[in-house]
Amino acid sequence: MHPFAVVLAVGLAQTAVPTPADNSRSVAPLVDRVKASVVTIHSTKVIQRVQRQDPISEYLREQFGIGGGGRTRRETEQSLGSGFILDRSGTILTNNHVIAGADEVAVQLSDNRRFTAKVLGSDPDTDVAVVQIARPPADLRPVTLGDSDRVRVGDYVLAIGNPLGLGQTVTMGIVSAKNRALGGKIIKFADFIQTDAAINQGNSGGPLFNFGGEVIGINSAILNPAMAMNVGFAIPINLARRIADQIKSHGRVARGFLGIQTSDFSPDLAQRIGAPFATGALINVVDPKSPADSAGLRPNDVVTQVGSVPVESAQQMLAIIGSHAPGEKIALHVQRGGKALQIVAVVGDRAKAAGGEAQFLGASLSPITAREAKEIGAPALRVVAVSAGSPASGALQEGDLIVGVVIGQQRMAVATVAALKKLEDELARGGWGRLRLVRAGYEIWINVG
Repeated sequence: MHPFAVVLAVGLAQTAVPTPADNSRSVAPLVDRVKASVVTIHSTKVIQRVQRQDPISEYLREQFGIGGGGRTRRETEQSLGSGFILDRSGTILTNNHVIAGADEVAVQLSDNRRFTAKVLGSDPDTDVAVVQIARPPADLRPVTLGDSDRVRVGDYVLAIGNPLGLGQTVTMGIVSAKNRALGGKIIKFADFIQTDAAINQGNSGGPLFNFGGEVIGINSAILNPAMAMNVGFAIPINLARRIADQIKSHGRVARGFLGIQTSDFSPDLAQRIGAPFATGALINVVDPKSPADSAGLRPNDVVTQVGSVPVESAQQMLAIIGSHAPGEKIALHVQRGGKALQIVAVVGDRAKAAGGEAQFLGASLSPITAREAKEIGAPALRVVAVSAGSPASGALQEGDLIVGVVIGQQRMAVATVAALKKLEDELARGGWGRLRLVRAGYEIWINVG
């Protein structure tokens, strides 16, 4: 299972929220109220494993495309995660990494009834996925969603899920911090809620409740237990809700963007550019002809608020903008040369700006940006979605970067839509090929055909 486990966290209501002392030093009444809304998700995927051959054959095939594709064997991989019920029609919210590449998905309710389900869609960049029970029973118990923008450090929270396959388990803690960025490339567009409520593998996709019984996050990530204890992270429910709405309406997520490069604004940077310090994100670069350029944003502008949400980091601002659908208008509160401005920008479509989308064996692909190509040293196509049961299922994963294509006996070519179309034609004729991928920062090769 993915090392991250997601928790959706929402804010507390304005009215007084009960504490353990208010509940006779027990949170059992709260647990009894919400536990039926939490589910276990079983996912099964079929993987084609390539059996290694002698080193010389491997070298010739990887470098020059000479030789056969190598023998493969089919293996079945099963995993467990958690989720929670959004509505009585059987819509379930969970993590992308719980169901990524799954050929079969089943949802198990708290009373152990089990139902087949299908994946409506997922978003690797926020690690959010939406699953639908095929034939939902009439007695489903949906959760109540809260407002994660109003979560406060110190709020009491409950995490419920299926850690380590033990079955439904409840842990309690507080919100330890907000707007956490984990770094790396696993989850790009989430500013996490940190909690000390114990989270383990299997909690992924389960809910983080406040003491009003509202979901405030999706349990999503943990630090290495060998390095830290009870340091877990949750995706804010407001972000997850916007992603889920797009998935339910369109089956995919259109990632919003403005076309800016930003960094955290610090007192040192403020002194360097001769501007007063304020918590926010500093705009370093504005791409020409981008939505930011059209709106009138400039380098050295400091964005202090997006809509009603104060900006505490560049990562947080990226998450907020990325969660908006293309075409939406957002109000940016900006400091420019000591003056406060409000600038309205129309969010653009990241995929279209990068060159649109293409299909390959049931996987949706999007070109990476020039900036991302510079980071990895090559142009590439990003896998943004994989249809369950498609030829790509079990081989490609959401977030993979395809950087090279080998077709039959040919030399490796740069990954382009045209090259992949040629590979599909070769496979249709009974041929074979190979893909060179970057997955979670590592370079791997896979055989196709």
